[in-house]
Amino acid sequence: MTGFLSRPYFTDRVFYLYEDTYKFAGEQERLVTYHSSTADPVQVRIDDELNRTLTIGGQSYAIADISNPYSIKFRVTYPNGHVYSVEDNNGLLWSYDDKGNIVMAIQVYANGERIKEEGEEDFQPSALVIGAYPDYHIKRGMPGFLFFAIGLLIFGWCSFRYQAFQDLMFRLSPQRFMYENPEPSDFYYLMSKVGGIVVMIGSIIVAFKAY
Repeated sequence: MTGFLSRPYFTDRVFYLYEDTYKFAGEQERLVTYHSSTADPVQVRIDDELNRTLTIGGQSYAIADISNPYSIKFRVTYPNGHVYSVEDNNGLLWSYDDKGNIVMAIQVYANGERIKEEGEEDFQPSALVIGAYPDYHIKRGMPGFLFFAIGLLIFGWCSFRYQAFQDLMFRLSPQRFMYENPEPSDFYYLMSKVGGIVVMIGSIIVAFKAY
C-alpha cells in the first residue's frame, strides 16, 4: 500500500531550486508550468529551438543553447544583465561567470531562511538550465528498497510466527552438521522469535531508505 500510494513520488520527474522541489503541472502551447508546494511556480517559455525563458517570482531568465559538435553549452542571462555560461560535463553541469571563473553553489541558512552573500544571484545558473530542460529532471528515491523491505518483513514474520519455518531454517543451518541427530531447542525457538522481531523492525528502516 505504501508503494502504491507513493508511486507519483518515484515516477514524477522533478528538479530543485535550492530547497524547493518542482514537478510538471501543465503545458499550454509553448508555455510549460512547474509547481512546488513551498515556493512560487516556475514557467518555461520555449521561444524557439535554441532559446527558452524561465520565469519565477516575476523575474525572467533567458537561456540559450550554444552547444557545438564538441560540447554542450548554455548561456544564461539574468534580469540584472549578468551573463553566465553552463557546460555539460558528462551530465554534470558546471557554471562559469563572464570571466571564465567557476561559480560554486554555496548555501547558507539561518532559522530556515537562506542568507545570500554579497553579489550572489538568487539562483545558480546550472539550476536554471536544469529547470528549463526536462532532460535534466530526475526521478526521486530508490523504490527497490521497498521490495527489499517487503522481503525482510515476510522473512521476519515467518521467523516470529511459524514453527515450521523455524524448523526449516534450523535444517538449513550449517551448524547442525556439528552434532549428531540435532533438534531445535526451546532457546532456539525463542531466539527465532526475537530475531524475527528485529528483522521486522529493520524492514521498516530499510523501507524509509527508499525515500
